[in-house]
Amino acid sequence: MFDAVDTIGMPEDGTIDCPGCSTAFMPKQSNQKFCSRDCQQRSSRNASRGSRSAENRERSWRHYERVHRLTEMVYTTPPQERLGMMKNILEFIPHDAGLRNILTDPELHMQPPRADGRMNIPKAANAYTQKFYGLSIKRYIKTIRSGQEPEGIPLHP
Repeated sequence: MFDAVDTIGMPEDGTIDCPGCSTAFMPKQSNQKFCSRDCQQRSSRNASRGSRSAENRERSWRHYERVHRLTEMVYTTPPQERLGMMKNILEFIPHDAGLRNILTDPELHMQPPRADGRMNIPKAANAYTQKFYGLSIKRYIKTIRSGQEPEGIPLHP
């Protein structure tokens, strides 16, 4: 009778170890290396950098944690000093990609104000740049990144 499994290069009992999970198994084809399709896919995902869900979850957590810290930093500053604090934060735009991502995050721009009426940091930064430069935060960032100085609106004509 013809056997579909080639026994050349296999142990006497025909089992081999799966490179994915190290389980001994009997291959059904001569070129089978993994014990199952799932094991093969898991191994190929890990070989090509693996599942990124944990990495993306961590990045997202850091992003929103920083949003919270920046918002709290602005609102724990005395009211008469908040504009200066916002100006200091915006000075980091050319050097901080994470800050640029936060300030232009569309999800954060769509959030309603908090129960106490305070805005999150992207909305507060947008209000600041609208008031003092006549630009949205996205246009302000684009202007700063192009090396230009945004023209301010004169406060006293």
